[in-house]
Amino acid sequence: MQTAHCALSVALKQFPDDPELENAKKHLEAAVNLSGEYHKTYWSIFWKTSTEKTKKRIRDKCNNLAFETYSQMIDLANLLNKYVQKQSSPEPKYWRELIINLSLAFEWINQEHSREINSRQLSINFDRSQSD
Repeated sequence: MQTAHCALSVALKQFPDDPELENAKKHLEAAVNLSGEYHKTYWSIFWKTSTEKTKKRIRDKCNNLAFETYSQMIDLANLLNKYVQKQSSPEPKYWRELIINLSLAFEWINQEHSREINSRQLSINFDRSQSD
């Protein structure tokens, strides 16, 4: 998650000050905060000496943080795609760097946490189908 956090932080620094992208920026800020919280939570215990109950609690919290970070990134990507579809002028220079950093963040979070994200999505979908 640390590498994804770094890429998201750089993307936030490069993010344009465009009023149309204010909601997208909020999703990016949330993803940065959640990925930073993941790192703090993961390293908040001594893994070798902690009880299994503590390790499970921290793992569950980290899995939820990874899923929430990814969800914010998906919402961000959807808003950016809508924004780009409305644009008629060529993309500005900073845009390519922003997209590369966001792409890297997606790639890294998928590499590190795909199992956690997919299992959480499956449990949410299952819960929704039970309530229908």
